[in-house]
Amino acid sequence: MLEARPEIAEREIEFRAKIDLAMQLRALRDAANLTQEQVAERSGMSLETVQACEALTGVMPDQADVALYRAALQIHPSAG
Repeated sequence: MLEARPEIAEREIEFRAKIDLAMQLRALRDAANLTQEQVAERSGMSLETVQACEALTGVMPDQADVALYRAALQIHPSAG
């Protein structure tokens, strides 16, 4: 089926990337012992944006949002 519908394979790759990023950000936040509210406050992002970054579904967050999220945890954007 994936051969006949390559767009499905592409969406599956995007979906996996979103899940991996969301889980990584959540693990980093947990390790920093911060709440989503604290990340939002430190980053200047809305709570909804922080929640969207950690959501297992939905669109990939902008790289700028990921950088702000990581900066709130005091993690270099290319680390982790």
